Amino acid sequence: MHILGSGAVGPGKADWQILTGFHLKIIGIVLMVFDHIYQMFYMFGAPDWFTWLGRPVATIFLFLCAEGYHYTRSKAGYMLSLFVGFQSMNVISTLLTLRMRLDDVALINNIFGTLLVSVFYMILADMLKQAVSDKKLGASLLVLSYMLLPFVVGILALTMTDLPVWLRVAVLRYIPNPIAVEGGFTLVLLGVLFHLFRKARMIQVMIVLAVSALSLFLADGVQWIMALAVIPILLYNGKRGPGGMCGKYFFYVFYPAHIYLLYVIAWLWSNQSALP
Repeated sequence: MHILGSGAVGPGKADWQILTGFHLKIIGIVLMVFDHIYQMFYMFGAPDWFTWLGRPVATIFLFLCAEGYHYTRSKAGYMLSLFVGFQSMNVISTLLTLRMRLDDVALINNIFGTLLVSVFYMILADMLKQAVSDKKLGASLLVLSYMLLPFVVGILALTMTDLPVWLRVAVLRYIPNPIAVEGGFTLVLLGVLFHLFRKARMIQVMIVLAVSALSLFLADGVQWIMALAVIPILLYNGKRGPGGMCGKYFFYVFYPAHIYLLYVIAWLWSNQSALP
């Protein structure tokens, strides 16, 4: 099971917890489409509330990612799927913007990178817990070095101004790291915390509300609306829901497809006078 995987309902689930993983996926996808419509068409008058609807999306998908990580039979396969999605979008986005440049839109969407780095740190968190439990200092230090390495790569790419710009951009774009992925370190940390506190739903909710509060007081914009993600999270009952193999990979196809379709439509709209 991948991004949207989940298991059977555990004991103590309330009757009002009526949403399955499939339902959360659909909620996230619908809200995501509104957000990306705003991103591609804000210059044509798309209303601001479209992007407000999109603020809880990343939180919902990170929650589902932690669920999928718990139940997947192959964590390596899980990471490979996300890595392929991440690199595929990097290549397609680069080629598309070279052919169809749209000055009003930065085509940097790639949630696969955020999910990939989150899963990477989920694995390392489990390894660190095991090493500490086994009282293996060397293994603990080795895992900590693995945790630091992606940060070092990102920081070096950002700060080594003597390197060619194309090389720095390539490193930041094609080497997944918690600094440069969509949403940055905050979303990666959120995904890992969802995993670490998977059996404590209320702690998960409090973490979301805390991050939302920080966004409200420390940053401009409307990211604090991510707090609304706690509603579907609280209503989640632990079941996978319908979907099967098709539903398992639907997100991997739909996510890039709808972004590129909207981008092409926006480009055509912006270049009507240049078309034959």
